[in-house]
Amino acid sequence: MSTTTLAERQADFTRQVILAAALDTLERGSLADLTVRAVAKRANLAERTVFRYFADREEFLDGVAAALSERLHLPAPPTSMAQLLAAPRALYERFEDESSLTRAALHTDLFHRMRAMHARPRTTAVRKLLDELAPRRTERERRIATANIRHYLQASTWHYYRFYFDFSLEDTIAAAETAIRDALVGLKAGLAK
Repeated sequence: MSTTTLAERQADFTRQVILAAALDTLERGSLADLTVRAVAKRANLAERTVFRYFADREEFLDGVAAALSERLHLPAPPTSMAQLLAAPRALYERFEDESSLTRAALHTDLFHRMRAMHARPRTTAVRKLLDELAPRRTERERRIATANIRHYLQASTWHYYRFYFDFSLEDTIAAAETAIRDALVGLKAGLAK
């Protein structure tokens, strides 16, 4: 038996309708189109209703970033070398599947929110793996290798390969996988300086 009241379920439903309208707005337009007025209109709600659920634009953008994160359904940070080597494919395929939303997430107003949710935990996981792989390397070498590998596990790198180099998805994945393998080999061999 659920202890959630009808009012709580309705509030949750309304919040989800607002966030779905926001994601739809992002998918069809840009972050500039993501106004409370536009989202309210798309959701068939009054603008003041949106402000009942989000006190201000910052809170609204936090909610949108969380909904975007949920929609992207990104893989968990790697916990093994096999997962690390498979990470570019897992991430880039998700970015590709939700290309419009991924590109919207690269906008400054959402990027720092998404980074806090995904990049920091992924960086911590990569660093832990590199500490285990090459414990004799210096702190600096492992920190630089972590940063280089993390660079290839982010949406901006996927975007760069896909739209600046005009790479196919497979070539984009191969480029990231190669760079990560090279960084791991270099670190293990002590070539990173």
